[in-house]
Formats: sequence, C-alpha cells, structure tokens
Amino acid sequence: MLADSLMETRPDSSLAVLRRDSALFSSASLRLRMAYAVSRAEAEDKLYVPHRSDSAVLPAAEYFARYGSALESVRSWYVLGRVYSDMLLYGRALSAFDNAVSVEAEGDSAVCRYKARACTWAGAVYEEKGLHEDALRYNKKSYEYARCCDVPSVEVYSLRDIGRSYSDLSYNKTAIPYYRRAAEKAKALNDAYLYNMVMEELASIYMEVGMLDDARKALSAPFNSTLAEDLAAHYFVWADYYEKKGNIDSAIICNKKGMEYGGNESNMAVALDLVRLFEIADNHEEAKKYYGLYSIYKDSVEAERLTANNDFLGFVEKNITTERRNASLAKDKSRLVMLLLCLVLVVAALVVWGLRFYGRRKLMYERQQERINRYWSKRHEADMSNIRKNYERISALERELSSAGERLTELQKKLIETESDMLGKKNEQILSEQRHKDALVAELESSEIYVKYHTSGLAYDNSDFLQLKDALNTAYDRFVFRLAELYPDVRYDEMYVCCLTKIRLASKEMCAVLDCRANKISMTKTRLYLKIFKKKGSVADFDDFIRGF
Repeated sequence: MLADSLMETRPDSSLAVLRRDSALFSSASLRLRMAYAVSRAEAEDKLYVPHRSDSAVLPAAEYFARYGSALESVRSWYVLGRVYSDMLLYGRALSAFDNAVSVEAEGDSAVCRYKARACTWAGAVYEEKGLHEDALRYNKKSYEYARCCDVPSVEVYSLRDIGRSYSDLSYNKTAIPYYRRAAEKAKALNDAYLYNMVMEELASIYMEVGMLDDARKALSAPFNSTLAEDLAAHYFVWADYYEKKGNIDSAIICNKKGMEYGGNESNMAVALDLVRLFEIADNHEEAKKYYGLYSIYKDSVEAERLTANNDFLGFVEKNITTERRNASLAKDKSRLVMLLLCLVLVVAALVVWGLRFYGRRKLMYERQQERINRYWSKRHEADMSNIRKNYERISALERELSSAGERLTELQKKLIETESDMLGKKNEQILSEQRHKDALVAELESSEIYVKYHTSGLAYDNSDFLQLKDALNTAYDRFVFRLAELYPDVRYDEMYVCCLTKIRLASKEMCAVLDCRANKISMTKTRLYLKIFKKKGSVADFDDFIRGF
C-alpha cells in the first residue's frame, strides 16, 4: 500500500493519500477496511492530530488479533494504545500497549519497531502518573526492541526516555550518559530535529545539577521545529536557563512565549512559575493575573486527570484481578500437596522449638524469680532483723548486769556495759544510714535534673537520660543497675519509662518527655509488668513495684 510506504518518512503525504482514497476503501473487503482504519489513525497520530474515538481502530485491533499477521496485530494494538492515550483513557492504553508487546514474532525488525514504540508510550503513561520505576522498566524494554528494529531513530527516543526516567528518579549523573548517547546517534543520522530535542532536554538536566556552561552549549543546537509542543518546550527550557542565570525579565518573556504553544498541564505549571517570577520583580499586578490563569488551568487539568486516573485505576484493578486468577489456576494438585507437607513440617518444627524455647524461658524466669525473692528478703529484712537482735542482746545484757549483783567484777561489768553501748551505736548507725538514704532522695528531688523532668515545655536528649540514671543510682542504691541485672529483658526505651516512673512522673508528663500518646505509656507499663512477673498486672501495679524497688 502506497500510504504505508510513506508512513515513516512522509506521514503528511500518507494521510493525503488515505483521505483521497477513502471512498474506495469504504466499499473494499473487511480486511482492507480494517487496514485502512489503522493506517489512517497512525498517520494522524504522527501528525499530532488528536484522536477522539476508538470506534474505527478497536474493531481493527480485535480483527487482526484473530486473523492478521504478527505485524498487523502489533501495529493495530499500538495504534489503539495511541488513540486511548489521546482520549486520556490510560488504563485501556496500557492494556493495548501490553497486547502489542505480547505479540510473538522473533527477530522481525518491523514488529520490533512497533513493540519499541508501544513500550515507549507505556513508559510515558507511567511517567505521567509519577510511577518512574515502572516507566524505566518499559523504557529499557523499548531500547532492547529498538536495537533490533528497522528505523534507527527509534533507538534515539529509547535512549532519551531511559535518561528521562533516571532523571525523574533523581539519578541525574546516570541520566546524562544516556542523553549523550542519544544525541550522538541523532547527530550520526543527520536528524537535526531529534538532535535538538535531545540536547534541550539534556540542557535541563545540566541546569538541575548546576552545570550552566554545559547547559548553554547544549542549547546552542539549531532549533527548527514548528510543532506547538516543541516550541513550548523550547521556550520553557530557555526560561529556566535565564532564571538560573538571574535574568528574570528574559525568563518571564520566554515563559510567556512558551504558554502560547503549551498545553493545559504545562501552562498550569508555568503560570505558577510566572507568579513567582513577577513577585521577585515586584510586579504584583501581573503576579495576581497569572495566579488567576493558574486557577483556570488547574480546573481543566484536574478534570482531565480525573478521567485519566479513573481509567488507570480500572486498569490496575483489572491487572490485580487477572494476576490473582492466574495464580489460583497455577496451583495444581502436586504443588498443593507439597505445600501442605511443607506446612506440616514447619508447624511441627515450630511446635518443638516453641516447647523447648518455652521450657528454657520458664526455667530462666523461675531462677530469676528465686533471685528476686532472695534479694527482697535480704533487702527488706536485714536491717530490721539486725536492729531487733541488737535490742534483744542489749536487754539480755541489762538483765544480766542487774541480776548479777556482787558476783561480777568491775571489769566484767565494764565489758557488759561496753557491749551494750556498742550494740546501741550499731542500731543508731543503721537508722543513720536510713536517714542518709532519705537525705539522698531529698537531694535527688531538689537536683537540677529532677526539676528539669518535672518542668513542662523543655526538650530532653540522651545526656539528660544518662544524668537521670546516675542520679537514681545514687539516691536509690544502684536502682538502674539492679533493675537491669535482675530483668535483662528490659529494653532501653522501657528503662526510660521505669526511670520516669521512679521519679513519679504522671503519664501525661511522660508523653511530653517521650513524644508519644498516653495509651502507649499504659501499654508499655502493662507489658513490662507481664515481662517481669509473667502475669498480667495494671498500670498501678507496675507503678507500685517500681516505686518500691
């Protein structure tokens, strides 16, 4: 077909032929009518004629999927994807592009050309949605197909798109070599349009990384496109360059000029840039005007995005459903048996391990509880027991002294009186030590760190916690060391809660110190009580334990 032979090099002539012969094709066979629909849609797409309906291309894609060759099938799916892209039906567009890529034709260069383009436009859809890793995946697939296709310029687009994806992912140093390779290939093809397009995008990357001299060199490539989209991009990149150089007036002029050719989405972003630039230039009236334009563009863009997002979400949901169905069908009887067998073995191993682990933990906690009981017994009874024994001995000595009469020598009486006096002093020493401990607690409560933790609105860091632990260790007989020794499972953050409880901070005050909610403090205390005593307890139970420890 003459129109198809002109498609790559002269799409305008191809479309003219198709329009001229439209009457002939209306009475042709079904296959020719389907081929005509695909060819005309492709020619219009190359000439940036927006598609408004899938009524002609969808039946053709379905027809060639059943009865066409690999080339006819991949081409019709690709063109259908481009139709849906223009209609902002991105979910359907991705389905069509994926259908194009799935067509099997090993080594066919023409098929690879359409597969490469399908991957490129699928990547563009994902890029539009901010899914840059998915875009990069498709752009890399596009490059693999482009290396095998019959149109060298496709490889230039693929390399450019890989660079763009890396840039979107903030890997500009990785992106720059891809742009340079794309520029070299475009230059080798003597394609001034492609070369300039790649260099202008590369200039934007250079500007992002602060390489303004390289950006200026890249922008020196001759520009000869008359397409509105290219003109808009040309002026916008120059505006960025002038702004980076501090030439605000030139940046404003270029942005205004670019908006004459830009679409709604690009103009929305540029209108907001102009608001910022006019504010820098102290031209508040113009800033206000362009903010109004930004609002108008924003309404239009949001309406377009709503349509696109709804269709895209439908595509995602459909893919998820399909993947689930395929996964379910893939499970045959043998795999299910193996899975169940593995599950039984794993469960059995877990049960054995759990029983052994529980046994070891139980034994450990029993031993620990014995240590705790011994500690508390010595801690709470030692002092009183000594005082009681001393008083009993003093009473016995006094009775012996009073009943002995003349039987005791003066030396013996002196010894009895000395022992009685010594035991009294021992009791006084024990009581003095208790008073000393009370004094240490009083000193803690008047210390700077104690006051800081009881003062709201202050900031706390690790050094404050270390200071608090030192103060508690001094005032309460190695409080933190003893707690850590007896309960080694207490974590760092949990120890913080213990210390704050020891200085009688309320839950609300702890929330301010630890920057958390009150329910987290309560949960931590009940969890700690369970960890320490292996039984459930209330917040009050935990508080009583810590304050008496």
